[in-house]
Amino acid sequence: MEHKTTLQSDNGEEFGGKSVEKLEHLNKKLFAPLKAELLHIPKGKKEYQTFVERSHQADDNEFYIPQIERCADLKEFFSWEFMYNTKRHHSTLGMTPFKKLTMERKTSRLVALFPVMQLKKLTDLYFKLFPQTGYHVSTNDQ
Repeated sequence: MEHKTTLQSDNGEEFGGKSVEKLEHLNKKLFAPLKAELLHIPKGKKEYQTFVERSHQADDNEFYIPQIERCADLKEFFSWEFMYNTKRHHSTLGMTPFKKLTMERKTSRLVALFPVMQLKKLTDLYFKLFPQTGYHVSTNDQ
């Protein structure tokens, strides 16, 4: 059985913001071909975001901050990332992230190598692939 991946974000402009039309467009053109769907955190449910933020904090404290400067290049960084996702217990999960994921669905170990992507690079790629959309995606990382 093939699974559909669901991504959840806050209502930030980079992923549709308050525009229903923009979110529908992103789902149709970008996510649907990848068998994925983007959902926004429901209004009035800000506690949903706390789980994401707590996970990001654990990732920062347990992986990125102590390891990033020790890595000489991207190959070494991805090696650490693979170890972090498949060998080291995550403090919030009580198990490795890969173990948690495989409890829910059959997954290739290659998913543990999923590279970090800067939002700016993703939006640049999106507009190269879909230049006719006319939508502007704002990023705050400049």
